[in-house]
Amino acid sequence: MSEKRIIRSKITPSGIIGFLLIIFALAVLPATSQAQSSQSENYGQIWRNWNELMHQVNTGDMDQAKVIARELLGLRPSPKVLFELATGSDYAEKYAKLKTMPQDATIAELARLVDSGRIVSLTDKNWDEMMHYAMIANFDLAKGYGEALLKLDPDPLQLLNLAESDRYGPPYRNLVLMQKNTPLKNVVNGILKLVEQGRFLRRTEPERIRKEVKMLAGTTRERMLALKRLQDSGEWCVPIMIEALRDPDRRDEYSVIKWAMPQLGQPAVNPLLVVLQWCRDLNVRLIVLDVLGKIGYRQSLAYIQQVAEDEESPLELKNAALNAFGAVDTQDTAVGKSAAVLFESLAGNLYNHLPSLAVPADQDQANIWFWNERKGLIMEQVPRGVFDELMTMRCCESAINSDAGRANAISLWLSAFFRLETEGYKQPDYFGPDHPNAGTYALTAGPEYLHRVLARALDNRNRPVALAAIETLQRNAGQQSLLYELGVRQPLIEAMSYPDREVRFSAALTVGGVLPRKDFEHSDIVVPTLAEALRQKGQRYALVVVPDQEKRNLLVGRLRDSGEFTDVIADEFLPVAVEQAQRAPSLDLLVLANDIKHPSLEEALELLKKNRRLAFCPTIILSHLQGIPSLRSLLEDHPFMEAGMENASVDEMMAVAEKILARNQARAFAADLADDYAVRAAVILRRLALTDNNVLPLKAAEPALIEAIREKRQEIQQAAILTLARMDSLEAQRALANLALDEAVDMPTRLLTFSNLAVSARKYGNLLLTEQIDAMYNRIINSLTVDSELRNLAAEAYGSLNLPSAKISELIIGQKSRNDTAN
Repeated sequence: MSEKRIIRSKITPSGIIGFLLIIFALAVLPATSQAQSSQSENYGQIWRNWNELMHQVNTGDMDQAKVIARELLGLRPSPKVLFELATGSDYAEKYAKLKTMPQDATIAELARLVDSGRIVSLTDKNWDEMMHYAMIANFDLAKGYGEALLKLDPDPLQLLNLAESDRYGPPYRNLVLMQKNTPLKNVVNGILKLVEQGRFLRRTEPERIRKEVKMLAGTTRERMLALKRLQDSGEWCVPIMIEALRDPDRRDEYSVIKWAMPQLGQPAVNPLLVVLQWCRDLNVRLIVLDVLGKIGYRQSLAYIQQVAEDEESPLELKNAALNAFGAVDTQDTAVGKSAAVLFESLAGNLYNHLPSLAVPADQDQANIWFWNERKGLIMEQVPRGVFDELMTMRCCESAINSDAGRANAISLWLSAFFRLETEGYKQPDYFGPDHPNAGTYALTAGPEYLHRVLARALDNRNRPVALAAIETLQRNAGQQSLLYELGVRQPLIEAMSYPDREVRFSAALTVGGVLPRKDFEHSDIVVPTLAEALRQKGQRYALVVVPDQEKRNLLVGRLRDSGEFTDVIADEFLPVAVEQAQRAPSLDLLVLANDIKHPSLEEALELLKKNRRLAFCPTIILSHLQGIPSLRSLLEDHPFMEAGMENASVDEMMAVAEKILARNQARAFAADLADDYAVRAAVILRRLALTDNNVLPLKAAEPALIEAIREKRQEIQQAAILTLARMDSLEAQRALANLALDEAVDMPTRLLTFSNLAVSARKYGNLLLTEQIDAMYNRIINSLTVDSELRNLAAEAYGSLNLPSAKISELIIGQKSRNDTAN
């Protein structure tokens, strides 16, 4: 934090009001006699010290100037007042001279305060000008002043006070209106963000809260005013209230604090639960139980039950816990459930983002509370996005502590930890240095828990967690553990039918990678999925379904001309288009007109959700302007679909597609990702072939493998050649022969192919066409101009075909004829 920022953060709302009063006083005094009729004795002293300081500067006595400057700082002058004095006509020249003289800490501090006052003053000025011009609809000038205001990096507390002031009517409401549809939108967004920061700073300031807690013991009016402010402060009040309850010298305040705490409502629950769980003070715990019972939120049930189950809890505390439990569980739906079960249920609600447990929308940070017997309640702030995961883990830990055998709680803990990492958050500081990552815990836990993590991720459609679970399974699981059954489910097998390509491919690579030796249900989907992965090249394909031919042709032309897609497949009917799209390795964008027929749009949406290749494909439904609202309503339960204008540009459609992927924690299947999966699939298929695996027959991958031997990616091409050579297939052997005979193919590839053609011939005999055999003999073996190594390997392949001996006789006789001619 900069020094300037530190100084400004000390300015309080009351200080701002004081500044305004001083400026008013300055405005009504003659410029030459400002000190004669000041309404503030403190201001008068500040002015006298400043005047004397400027005199010493003028005479050049810096030693005395420093002494006076220290006295001036001791008066704690407002930065804005100092700025007004420093820039006034009487002192501007002398203050400029002061800044050129040798500086020490005192003078430097004075200069910093003046600079801070400059920002305070300019903030006021730019705010006034922005609001004035906005009110008269001169948005260009208003925008200029707003941008100047933001460049000042103003104090959020000062902006909050300006937003709540009476200047220009209800300014906060006016700001919100400007935010919606004026040229000021972006500027106002920035200002409102700072205003909300100011609101947060004001309501969470500990000293202010302490004063309000003290005020609870005052008059009725003071008590009600204090309560209102404490309610605004929410959970930040609880540490200070608990601090008071633990202080024996403040017994006279206990009753009003006990009266006020339940009225804080749900925001007070999380810190109170930590007090209940860890504080050793019986009286404090009794009060907390009473408060939780009166607040009545169900998230407290697990903690209350934990107290009731604890054998070390005094009878008085257990009875209080039972009373509190009954007060919260008014419908008796949790009666008889153990603390472990209740903690696990609470953890599940947190993990599933139950709205009632969410961090308030106006907070960028969330509080994780801890108990220190000496300090009381302390907290660590974490990004709001990670709060649910951390609290899920905490509740799971409590569940496991009560019942170490709760497998669901263990797997949920791992799921939360994986999700924390996959969402890009680092471990919070309270984890401590060198804390293991989620993978370390998952590897230790073993396959059963990883399958539970995977099942939950598939149910929640959480792609990153599913991938993390599968990748960990790859490291420590054999066939038996990979095919682990959770009741009637086999999560890894389910994952091979998951709509996300990465999850689907990773699952197939994991199963294929163990080279299974025993048959298992749904084994037939492993090789086709590996084949699909093998075909990935990072190219993009679009599918267009628009009934109107002219509109369809126009849209297809725009998509093709954009250069974004390798091909665009189109038809007026969805089933026909989907069938045609089978030839594409992938589908990356689906564009539908909202007036499609056979099936209707509603029927089409359901069909797409069930289609493995299309369910997670970014889908844009085009409509005219009037139809957009109803279309968006229809698509609310379809997270991979979005409404779009029928005249939207390709760039706009691509931006929507990116938005769809981002909100579903997915990503475009880029070339590097495609290469990675294609190479890994080729390697697994080769290993299956080399080990003569009968559980996963490779026939379903044959078309993709034949396509892959013409690949430019050498590792894939070579793996495909080796794999086809070990397949009992007419098409495979003939494809190898065609590649080996192709003179346009590079020499190393032809040599490798002839070598593997020999392998195929030895294993499965002659499956070649007559013309292929003749070409091998006439163009290569019987040629004197062909590379000798190529000729040698072609001869090996030819001989491995075990053909009749006539050809070798021809070769010997032909060789003799050439020698006789030469002689």
